[in-house]
Amino acid sequence: MVRLDATLREQLPGRHRRLTREEVKATYPRRSLEQGWRIDMACSDKVVRQIDLLVNSAFPAGYPRTALVDPPKMLTWPHVERDGILCLLPIMAEVDAEDPGAVGLHLIGRSARLIEELLEGTIVERDFREEFLTYWAYACDIRTRVTSLIDPVGPSREIRVWRDKGMVIAGESQQQLDRWLAKRFGKLPGRKAYHSEPAAFLWLEQPPVPADYPLTGADLMALAAAAGEAEEAILAEVAGTLHKDVLVLIGAEGRGGAGLVAATTTSARKISSRDGHVERPLTKGFTPKGMPEPIATARTYSAAHVLKSQVSRADPAWIHGRGKDSRTPLLLAKTVTLIGCGSVGSSVAARLARAGVGTNNYVDPKDFDWANIGRHELGAESIGKNKALELAARFQKDYPHLAITGHATGAHSLINGYEDLLSASDLIIATTGSWDAEGALNRWHVVNGRKIPILYGWSESYAAAGHAVTIGAEGGCLRCGIGATGKPHFVACEWPNGNSTVEEPACGNHFTPAGAVELSFVVDLIAHAAIQALLAPPAQSHHDMWLAPAARIEANGGIWSQALTDPDKTLARGGRLMSRSWPHQLCTACALKNDDLIAAE
Repeated sequence: MVRLDATLREQLPGRHRRLTREEVKATYPRRSLEQGWRIDMACSDKVVRQIDLLVNSAFPAGYPRTALVDPPKMLTWPHVERDGILCLLPIMAEVDAEDPGAVGLHLIGRSARLIEELLEGTIVERDFREEFLTYWAYACDIRTRVTSLIDPVGPSREIRVWRDKGMVIAGESQQQLDRWLAKRFGKLPGRKAYHSEPAAFLWLEQPPVPADYPLTGADLMALAAAAGEAEEAILAEVAGTLHKDVLVLIGAEGRGGAGLVAATTTSARKISSRDGHVERPLTKGFTPKGMPEPIATARTYSAAHVLKSQVSRADPAWIHGRGKDSRTPLLLAKTVTLIGCGSVGSSVAARLARAGVGTNNYVDPKDFDWANIGRHELGAESIGKNKALELAARFQKDYPHLAITGHATGAHSLINGYEDLLSASDLIIATTGSWDAEGALNRWHVVNGRKIPILYGWSESYAAAGHAVTIGAEGGCLRCGIGATGKPHFVACEWPNGNSTVEEPACGNHFTPAGAVELSFVVDLIAHAAIQALLAPPAQSHHDMWLAPAARIEANGGIWSQALTDPDKTLARGGRLMSRSWPHQLCTACALKNDDLIAAE
């Protein structure tokens, strides 16, 4: 603080004075500010304005703020908050804590330039429009947000809205809302659907400025009329159908992409008269079905106040990349069947759901147990229940825009009874850890022409190495690189002391140890290979690997295998990804296909 004070005295050309702590607290009561300086600034319009340089207890690690003393009325100028604080730096801004004086001078200079630009006027309308979500939020009347499932693009159209216990959710149609709500909150008894009502969506060619923000229902209709006859007709049609207060979502393209805000009329709100009866202003004098649309429109969009609120987007494009990930529409159209929902499979499933894979089928015959909980996506509430069903139920609730289904069955039953499920998939992922299951899946794959890629993923002991083998239409099948008993021909690690498995205190129960943190690298390897296979289906089989740092292998008594040894020793240090060709030979599984061809001839 002393260094900043000295810098201002030595280098600031204008008059300034130190503010007392009491002055700072009284002027900015809602801010956690501790100290400040008030600086005179001569502006180009011949007016001397004052700027406060303010710091909190985190300074100099935290950046200072500047404020315009005696600011104009709120929403007159962009970047000026209600108490005069100037928005100059992005939320993630960092400052040089070693030179607080330079930081302070820099912010004062930026503040002066902003004031001059605001006085000149060219940035005012531009910035209000480009950042309209921010300034609409300042003008909001209520804190309740509308959750939007709609695609925020034109044209303007009628939409639907569901309300319950403070929640307001807008969707494109009754069907979309019913599906989403059933997945999020559970299906209603019998064949009941979630009740929704008509609402309106206005798509504007450019965002509104604060002067155009509607204060009344009439202002809202004027905004629609200015956008076009079709927009005006949509608002009128909703009012004529609903005979209640109307929710209107307003969308436009800002600097960072499409944005949505909301306004709700209040003309239908009940008013208690002096004699205790409740009046209904909208339908007064008419039966609900006998009210002409022009009268319903005039009464709905009247001089009554509208309530402005913010919108939280919950559409898939926003959830998966905030509208900026070009892969999202491609992944949403894909179907994945994941066989094996253990510690590796459950986390792969979680990553693919978060990535936005549209349709997900989880397959596993086993129940969840306490031994799984330390490395699994499921928790204690799922103990004793089927892994696939529980995983699907959890993720479906978390991602109601996706289609997620669990199947309490094994690989053999899947092949024999659910072949259509496999055939409808864009990618099949096997993380069973069972050669019996994956060998059978490979034979099915070969016999059926390997039309759909299958990704096999597994971990070596202690997560020393992870493997993701993608079998395409060409090259080797899984059996080409796996022995008759399920042991891969290629392994990254060997265990001279024979401690690759650990025995439980029960007869015959062995497992391959791996910690949850270490296993996450293997999961990421498999999930990444899955995304690549979905976006660009591979024709040729290939093998991706993760090698753990060598120190971990050595700490657990392992060594790198001879197959991994290379001349310059770069691989042997571990802690890296690598790829290799998957072998192709006339294995017993490939021979099955050849036998089928011979028989067909």
